[in-house]
Amino acid sequence: MSGQDWSAFRALLKELLRDSATRRLIEQRTDIAPRTLARWISGETEEPDSKRLSSLLDALPQHQSSLLMAIYKARPDFHLPLLDNTRRLAEDLPLDFLVRLLETNANTPHNLHFISIVHLIFLQLQATIDPNHLDLLIMVAQCTPPATPDAPVQSVREIIKMTTHQQQFLQAGARFFMGAESLSGYSVSLCQAGIVQNVREEQHLPVLRPSNKSSAAAYPIQRGGHVAGCLTVSSPQPDFFSPRLQYILQIYAHLLGLAFETHQFYPPDRIRLRSMPARDMQRPYLATIQERVLHLMQQNALLSRVQAEQCAWQQLEEAFLDLS
Repeated sequence: MSGQDWSAFRALLKELLRDSATRRLIEQRTDIAPRTLARWISGETEEPDSKRLSSLLDALPQHQSSLLMAIYKARPDFHLPLLDNTRRLAEDLPLDFLVRLLETNANTPHNLHFISIVHLIFLQLQATIDPNHLDLLIMVAQCTPPATPDAPVQSVREIIKMTTHQQQFLQAGARFFMGAESLSGYSVSLCQAGIVQNVREEQHLPVLRPSNKSSAAAYPIQRGGHVAGCLTVSSPQPDFFSPRLQYILQIYAHLLGLAFETHQFYPPDRIRLRSMPARDMQRPYLATIQERVLHLMQQNALLSRVQAEQCAWQQLEEAFLDLS
């Protein structure tokens, strides 16, 4: 392979191709023929072309870091593009999905609008980013409305969460609060994406460390420079979030902005997140949410259920802030 040292890349690729699942991923996600791979390993090909190298990296996000290191030894000037070709992007954002999304946004009754939009996006997203059923966790968190109009936003709360291909959505008693201690809180506070490729090794970004998740990414849901919450995706594999996948998730975060009402977006100077207590401490309080809602409605017959629920969540937030 020319005068460059591709030996590390050849050895790594040979090792990866011993796994039948890896070979299948390359076959499904790239146009790299088995004979081409064999030539790369043997050294018969002088130098792999950049487009196919990028395609290989995109197909194997869990091995991207090690592959990049091997490629850099031979090609220090190699750069991974943010996007593949237009055809691939059209597959990830198919026109029929976009049409259904716009129709749902235009025609769904107000009381069903949020859940209908989010469910439609979640179902398309899981098909796009998890074709191999890796059990990714997809979650939307919302800024907790302050108790008074001038008060800052002090936390975000999980609204909808699902494990891909299981179709089991979050129940009210498991909608945890998060704050400055979380990757979701980081994303909302700074209005920018937060990517953690290995949660056990991360030293700079705040991130929870569940035993079954190895990498995570969070994207703010924005409109007009204001923020309503964030989209968070967690994977059991480290180094899962390739540059292309990061770009696609950013697009889906933009689409989720359709689900929120204008008053649910807050300017960045009103976002002042504090730390929330650990989830084990939250659970006993969250189990009382329905009792709190009923109690509030009994105390004030003029309250709608939606208003009572918002008051109950604000009560819980205040209790958690006191605990913190």
